[in-house]
Amino acid sequence: MATKNFKLIVQYDGTDYCGWQIQKNQTTIQGVLKDCVQKITKKKNVNIIGSGRTDSGVHSLGQVVNFKLRTNMNALQMLKALNAILPKDIKIFKSEIVDMNFNARFSALKRSYLYKINLDESPFNYRFIWPLSKDYNFEVLEECAKIILSKNNFYNFCKSSKDIDNYNCIIYKSCWSRKDKELNYNIIANRFLHHMVRMLVGTMIEVSNGKINVDDFSKLFDSDFKKKNILTAPSKGLYLFKVTY
Repeated sequence: MATKNFKLIVQYDGTDYCGWQIQKNQTTIQGVLKDCVQKITKKKNVNIIGSGRTDSGVHSLGQVVNFKLRTNMNALQMLKALNAILPKDIKIFKSEIVDMNFNARFSALKRSYLYKINLDESPFNYRFIWPLSKDYNFEVLEECAKIILSKNNFYNFCKSSKDIDNYNCIIYKSCWSRKDKELNYNIIANRFLHHMVRMLVGTMIEVSNGKINVDDFSKLFDSDFKKKNILTAPSKGLYLFKVTY
């Protein structure tokens, strides 16, 4: 029986979970996935590694996971077995066996997030979008997105933590798109800080409706500039979209 490194792409509705990472006395995506893998394989202390932590209420279209096991199961058997017992709001989209050196977190080169806004709220989308009742200026949003693309210090756009000593991120893509009443923001970077995308989105909306001017928005990327008027968009509109290796 050989040790195998399973790589999974996991999709989930994060509404009813306290984020990705295992927490004591809380239901999390990582915790549920770990329990299911251990139930199927009869193994203990399986180390489930994710490409990144998603916050409470955040969704995934492409969370990447890996774990190593001594098992006779192949990738397809693992996918089918997990999907048979996982709750309906978590699904294994893809499963494969990869090189033993692959690590879902540390092998990642780029991560892509999508934020979804809609001008209407209905009983069918309220869990998955930010229903925006405010006015907005699309051209100003585009201008803000271009500013983000030119910046690398996101000190003012993350939740404070004594564990963070590096606030620099390399931004590869930052753009808005719209269709009918849908408004989407896509950002790709080498790494993301806690609440970073939500703070960027919320603050750009504040700029677009005139509460902050564009120059002051640009100055917020200077860590010496006072952190004010930062609006954190709700978690329900945010999706981990894709991870590139």
